[in-house]
Amino acid sequence: MKVSVSVLSSYDRLISTINKINQSKADFLHVDVMDGKFVEDTKFPIEIVKDVMSISKKPLDVHLMVDDQETVKEYADLKPDMVTFHVEIIDGFELIDYVKSLGIKVGLAINPETDVEALTPYLDYIDLVLFMSVNPGRGGQPFKGEVIDKVKTLKEYAPKDLIISIDGGVNDKTISLCKYAGCDMVVAGSYITKADDINEAINNLKS
Repeated sequence: MKVSVSVLSSYDRLISTINKINQSKADFLHVDVMDGKFVEDTKFPIEIVKDVMSISKKPLDVHLMVDDQETVKEYADLKPDMVTFHVEIIDGFELIDYVKSLGIKVGLAINPETDVEALTPYLDYIDLVLFMSVNPGRGGQPFKGEVIDKVKTLKEYAPKDLIISIDGGVNDKTISLCKYAGCDMVVAGSYITKADDINEAINNLKS
């Protein structure tokens, strides 16, 4: 199990948290960009993401909770390791093709209430699917167990090399559901960043 650490709940102490993640066994650093439209909150403007990229030693996955495709392109132009945007904002391949043309891996996120079949046309052209197991936009929400059935459904017909990840309410109690569903990666925030021992928390998810 790969672990991507979200710094959303550490927005007011970014530098110290990123330094801890740099020294940890985390596989990715996960940054949640919010535009105040697709979700209510506003976080991680592009200048902050540039700063994060300058100090992170982990591969960076930028998760864009935005409703404007041009905003996705602006963040993609920074060339993080992966850009993940929502299937709910696209209708066709133009945005996927643009991000891939930059040599960046592409992830598609899907909200809890969205039919998993919305992903089907794109599965052969992307690198990762990110299932939201909470309503996007706020950290610290409880895990929505009903998303597990959607993960299992996708796992049955997804390409073998597609990374299936889940984000929201992931901790040492819910990780067993993620593994049961067949997830390859989890995104965890406060469970890790607020732990006394970050590596111990990561190991609890990996093992």
